[in-house]
Amino acid sequence: MNKYILIVLISLSVLSLVASESATADCKTHPVFDKAKNLLNVIFTQDKRAKHINKVLQKRFQERSPKSISDNDLGFCSGFSGQKTCCDKELVKLIDQAALLKVKPILQTKSAFSKLINVYVSQLNRNCSATVIPSPPIVPKAIHTDKSLKILSQFKLAQGNCKINFAKALSAFTRGSLCSVCMGVDKLSNYINAQGQLKITQQSVNIFQQAADNAIKCFADIFTPSNLDSILNELNAAYIKNNDSCAASVAKNVKSIFSNPKITNDDGQGGKICKGTSLFSDNSLCEQSLLGDSSLEFTNPRFLSFENESLDRLLVEKLDAIIDPSGVNIFVSSPKDQIIDESGKNITFSFILKNSQSKLAFAALIAFISLII
Repeated sequence: MNKYILIVLISLSVLSLVASESATADCKTHPVFDKAKNLLNVIFTQDKRAKHINKVLQKRFQERSPKSISDNDLGFCSGFSGQKTCCDKELVKLIDQAALLKVKPILQTKSAFSKLINVYVSQLNRNCSATVIPSPPIVPKAIHTDKSLKILSQFKLAQGNCKINFAKALSAFTRGSLCSVCMGVDKLSNYINAQGQLKITQQSVNIFQQAADNAIKCFADIFTPSNLDSILNELNAAYIKNNDSCAASVAKNVKSIFSNPKITNDDGQGGKICKGTSLFSDNSLCEQSLLGDSSLEFTNPRFLSFENESLDRLLVEKLDAIIDPSGVNIFVSSPKDQIIDESGKNITFSFILKNSQSKLAFAALIAFISLII
């Protein structure tokens, strides 16, 4: 009799353990899902097809039973292989596209370099009479495409490379952050602390900060006093006819406006603007780094055109991660980052959504048969 009681107790313990694990292993309550969902919704807000696919894959994520999938299917999120993940190959592909689309509006927004050309044209028209400047009046686009401006062309190429490298860093940061939704539900305590913050490695934060530092400094160096002198002297020689007084006024005013363009990764308090710890919240201060001071054109425009009040409420700036030696890597590059160009025109949403209803039905049938057995 005692032997039977012992067997029953052991069986109950095993069942209790299985039940406990099942309760934890729930894709609907994955602690990173809601944060990643908000960020994905903001990224895809302007593309109807992307919004639809995003919604479908999010629904599948929550309905999925956690399981271990191959490194190949997890792709660049393979740091979570061997765990009971709620991700699949399609969601990983969506994350890859989201990382690229995240930086597209940043590339398409006027940078401080574009503002420099705009300010120059404005000062040219304000300070010089129609008799000494081109007719019809010069426009910024004409300056950007003027092949005779050798010095400006060199700086234009340099700032383009700075923008591309900055976008690649932000893309890798976004991709690594979103990958954390693939962490196994059986390993949550390894990656999430008691305050609900994601544990991330110092090394990956350092890589992101250094990449952002390099790109921002590279961009800021274009606006040193000596470089501004070189650019303005060339522009004045090209567009002002024999009027030193007018040229001097234009150069003085432009240099005054750009005396402190505020292109930096220093928050003024000993830290970085691109911290690497605001994963799913408002990171716009970092993303705006290459725009410089909003007063450069005496305007205060919204940074990203797709932002509105409801989206702002979704992404509130906060530190939603903490450094931990056993944390996750939040800097994850992808071969797709190579398509990033200065204008962002190469970045498009491309996705073929596979219908997995039959697979889900088959899986449900197998599960039902197993339960009966």
